This record gives sequence, structure tokens and C-alpha cells, in this order.
Amino acid sequence: MKKFYSILILCVASLSLSAQNKHVFPDVEGFLTLKGEMHIHTRFSDGDVWPTSRIDEAYLEGLDVVCITDHIDDRHRRMVKAGLFNCDLNESYRIAEKHGKKRGIIVIHGGEVTRGLPPGHFNTLFVTDNEPIAALNDAEKDHYKAMEASLTEARKQGSFNVWNHPHWSAQAPNETKWFPEHTKLYKKDLMDGIEIYNSCDGYSAEAHQWAIDRNLTLIGGTDFHSPVALEMNFNAGVLRPCTLIFSKERSVEGVKEALQARRTAVYGDGMIYGSEEVLTPLFEASLEMTDVKFHKRSCEITFVNRTNIPIILRKAPDSENVQYKRFLIIYPQETVKYWVGGSEYYGAPLKLDEFDLSFYVENFHTAPQKPLLYRVHLTRPQ
Repeated sequence: MKKFYSILILCVASLSLSAQNKHVFPDVEGFLTLKGEMHIHTRFSDGDVWPTSRIDEAYLEGLDVVCITDHIDDRHRRMVKAGLFNCDLNESYRIAEKHGKKRGIIVIHGGEVTRGLPPGHFNTLFVTDNEPIAALNDAEKDHYKAMEASLTEARKQGSFNVWNHPHWSAQAPNETKWFPEHTKLYKKDLMDGIEIYNSCDGYSAEAHQWAIDRNLTLIGGTDFHSPVALEMNFNAGVLRPCTLIFSKERSVEGVKEALQARRTAVYGDGMIYGSEEVLTPLFEASLEMTDVKFHKRSCEITFVNRTNIPIILRKAPDSENVQYKRFLIIYPQETVKYWVGGSEYYGAPLKLDEFDLSFYVENFHTAPQKPLLYRVHLTRPQ
């Protein structure tokens, strides 16, 4: 029966999905670009989806990594007592991991420790056993003490700890705030990353800035509980939010090393957020300059968008001596011709033998409201 439902969901999702819904981001020099779902739930906590179907969804959407992060609280225990399950808190990972091998998906063993705010919810990734973490969470009534004990146990197992959705309206209805409790966890080395994008409330500029200020890894996830096809309008060409992981190898160990080294970016709603060190090589690989031709009166440049998202360019300072389009959208997989001429008047000849093109990449942000600045220097061949 479980196999039947998995096949049924796969068939339904296939009808909705097309090539435009698959994540396409190129590898960068020295690293694989892995697309990861870092926060998702299954039927083994409060989700509506079997773990194998979570893997099938990711497979259809071109993802490489799935973190199973079912709640580490008494929800699972209540279902066991009700006779719905007869297993421990690691079963959803075991099922997903086995199916992931068939689909070529890297599956991360995780969980979500859920408490009131402060400190809120934290994902513990790369754990080995959720049972002792849950026992410590259940034993404490105080939210902070329960979280500290749970994260400490997870850390003993080698966890990577992420503060989830600081801007979640259910816990932060009016403002996004860093509490003293978060400072305590941070100083105790129990906070490694922060979720700057969550599908419940989208992008958090505050969380993004905290990550920059405190050297936290940028994480994004859907936090979906229902089937992905019910959460997203695939017919409109929407892509699932995800974390881009720049890994040395395609393995659990490679993913963990990349997260610890803060080599991540976050995709959501057509935007990519990350450090300049991460976004610059990603942009260079994503928008390839395949040809440059110097003519007598102009320069002709061919750009190819190697991704499945639009790339939005706006003319930046330091290119006043040449004329080119001040605003340009290069659509997914599109090839465009870009013309550069003299700046004196419309149609003026290009008299320079070398010049710079400067762009703001409007949907690649290195900080809140700060687009990536990209320059390319061109020289007329002799």
C-alpha cells in the first residue's frame, strides 16, 4: 500500500512538473553545486507525506540533497501510543535514506527541536539518534533549558545546528528579534547556521544580516508539511526554495564540510542570497560570455544564461564612457546579443580599444538590499 501511494504521488507530481520547475545551477570552479532541501516534514511527525515521496519530489525537481527534519517532540510519541506507528524517531530518516540511494539523492539525518520563542525552533542536522535529544527536550519545561540540553546532545552526535525561521509570524507576529537566549546559544557554540528563507514567511533581511555579523551559515528551506505540488504553483513555473551547497564531493561528508565552511547560498522567489565570495563564481558560471566580437563601430557580446531562473542586470557606475543597455533581463537558458557603443550620442561609434562593463546583478544579493556588483574588462584584439 505504501508503495502504491508513493507511485501515485510520483505520477501526480509528474503531471504538474516540467523542465521549467527543475533546479538548474551550474557547478563552479573547484566545487559541485548541490541543490538542497534543508527543512521538510513527513508523516512521522505532523506532515502529510511519506518519506519515500519526499525523495521522489526532490528527484523530480532536480534536487541533490534532502534533510529529513521531523519534529523532535511528543507528536511522534502520541502517534505511537495511538497505535499509528511502532517505531522510533529515526524511522523517517531510515526510510528516506534507503529510497534516496535508488534515486541518487543524498539524505541527511536531522530533526527539528521545537520550543516557544525564545529560543524557538532549531534543526539539528547530521545526527545519529533523535531519541536522546527528544528525551532531553521533553524533560525540561523551560524553553531555553530544553533547547540548550537538546542542542548539546545533538552536538555530541556531530550535529550542525540551525535556528529556523526567526521571522515566523506564528512566533514573531510583529518583529524579528534576536533574544538574549540566542546570544547564550551562540556563545556556547550551539548555533552554526540560520534560516534566512522559509516558505512560511519568505525571506528575512534581519536573519540575513545576523548571519553576516556572526559568521553563521546561510540556510533556506521550505518547511513543507503537505505535498510540494499542493504548496507551489508549478504551472506558473515556480521553483522550490532551496540551499545551494558548494561541495567538494557528492556525499554526506561533502555537504557537512561545505556547511561548516559557510559555502552556501539561498534561492527563493527568484532571488539568490550569499556572500560575495560565493556569489561571484556562481554568477560567472551562470551567465556565460560565450563570444566577444569587436566591430568597427561597436562591440557585440553573446551571453548565455545557464540557469533556470532569470538573471537581472542593471548598469552600475564606472562604465560612463560606453553605452549599453541600462537594464536587461536574461531569461532561463536564453542566449542574448549585447551591443556596446560610444557614449557621446545614440549610435555613436565605439572608439575605445578597452573598457569596463559594470553591472548590478539585481537578483543576486550579498547582503540585505545589496546586489552583487560585477565588472568585466574587455580589450580589442590587435
